[in-house]
Amino acid sequence: MRMDSWLKAATISATALLILAGVASADQVDENEYPVGDRTTMWADPYLIGSLRHVGEIFASRPVRRGGVASILPRGEQMLALEYDVNGQSHRLEDYLERTRTTGLIVVKDGQIVLERYRLGADDRSLLMSMSVSKSFVSTLVAFAISDGLIKSVEDPITDYLPKLRGSGYEGVPIKAILQMSSGVDFFESYGTPTSDFNRMWNESVRDNKTPINQFVREVGRLREPYERFYYAAVETVALGWLVSRVTGKTLSDYMSEKLWGPLGMEADANWVTDGQGETASEVAFCCLSATLRDYARFGLLMAQDGMWRGKRLLPAGWIDSATRPDRPQVQPGRLSRGYGIGYQYHWWTLPDAFMAQGVNGQFLYVDPDEQLVIVITSAWREWWSGILENHTLALVDSIARNLRN
Repeated sequence: MRMDSWLKAATISATALLILAGVASADQVDENEYPVGDRTTMWADPYLIGSLRHVGEIFASRPVRRGGVASILPRGEQMLALEYDVNGQSHRLEDYLERTRTTGLIVVKDGQIVLERYRLGADDRSLLMSMSVSKSFVSTLVAFAISDGLIKSVEDPITDYLPKLRGSGYEGVPIKAILQMSSGVDFFESYGTPTSDFNRMWNESVRDNKTPINQFVREVGRLREPYERFYYAAVETVALGWLVSRVTGKTLSDYMSEKLWGPLGMEADANWVTDGQGETASEVAFCCLSATLRDYARFGLLMAQDGMWRGKRLLPAGWIDSATRPDRPQVQPGRLSRGYGIGYQYHWWTLPDAFMAQGVNGQFLYVDPDEQLVIVITSAWREWWSGILENHTLALVDSIARNLRN
């Protein structure tokens, strides 16, 4: 079933995700129109838009270093007028950008930029916050650790590599179950509930730098058996981030610099929020990587090209197919949340012919390998998540794909 057919049939659930060439088109905006908040005020207007470009300065963070000469993303024939339909009603691209408070939009087709827009104070040098799009980077780092022979198999229990998790809810849990957000650990993910496990972890580790973030992985209990149910929980990605750091002996930022930022020829250093300052701090694996729009697109191109880059294989053969095709009942489309037609696999949301990384406040990285199409959208939604805005985003993506279809 093609994505456009799926869109007509699917009911979008707002609860499913609690979850260089040329001059780009950019709105001329005074940066002072978008003030930057602090660790508490940044999440609401008037600070949200400006703050999402300065997260690595608001919080403790670590750079992800680029290396060498930036790879070129040539410009192709530019997309002009674009419309999309939602529930039989037509909308223009400009309507979408305004409705969703989009800060950046890039479309790369067959390796060429065919649309690039910046708004609300952002430009091609802005480091744009990815929110939970970071999770898909972490799962890819797991693949690199496997390729390096540091992890034998995703079927292995995580405690084979992290013995400190013995006695926790993660004891004996396969790495694969964690990649599928199906470990069965007891963790309450809710952004709007002050007492939730998520908010406690965020406040103590990220906002206040009081508790090492890996401590929450050690303390979590077991609620159900692995693979019994999909449950989206940030602690799963924290466990994977700890795993990668443990087996590589490197920070996530350094390992990602080595495996992605350098080889892909990223054009700017990124930054990743950490749970404190200094060498012993850990990256907030479930969130908070900030990078340029084009560098997110380069990562998407790697995924679209089956892990190949400029004729060289970077990711293990077959990994991307394994990472983006649901292969157990609990992550099949329709099983994540009632009425929700999207599936899940290794920290990627799956569509019939494509896959996506998603983040709260409206961050998207869409990849269609068959069409060699990558779309990246960064936004500043007022809500953590909106089923209505998700529906508009998927409809826009579908329209772009149909207009560019080979």
